[in-house]
Amino acid sequence: MFLDWILLIKLLKSLTEKILAISFLTILISTSTSNSSLSKENRLVKASRSDMLLYGQIFSNYFCIARRSKVKFDDAISIAANNLTAIIINKHGGLLEELDGKTITPKQLLNGSSNVIVESAVLTCPDKVPEKIERKVRKTIEQRAKSLQKEIKEN
Repeated sequence: MFLDWILLIKLLKSLTEKILAISFLTILISTSTSNSSLSKENRLVKASRSDMLLYGQIFSNYFCIARRSKVKFDDAISIAANNLTAIIINKHGGLLEELDGKTITPKQLLNGSSNVIVESAVLTCPDKVPEKIERKVRKTIEQRAKSLQKEIKEN
């Protein structure tokens, strides 16, 4: 029984190390892809809404996998959000189409990345998001939906 616990602890530690290795690999690939595309085009393309949805889904899945591997919520969201932020900075120069040319700080981008991932995770793996945060996110989503419905009716 004691050996089973030791093996389990080693397995969890190994999974956490693999997740961290994957995150660093993602940043490395993003950086090299970004550098080669910049030399070809000499300009950055703003991240579109569809880019952000795709990245959000990818890193939400990454977050869910980390949580299933018993990584703490704060650590899992931090790793996923930092990777998403790195891709936006390296591939898109930190530019978002939705901001209409307004620039934001890397810290604001990181906070936004965290929000995108948590919102997506509430839909993908709600059991891996703390209940208090899940309720808050669902309330925000409902308010956003009501606002959109109102806007549609007015137009």
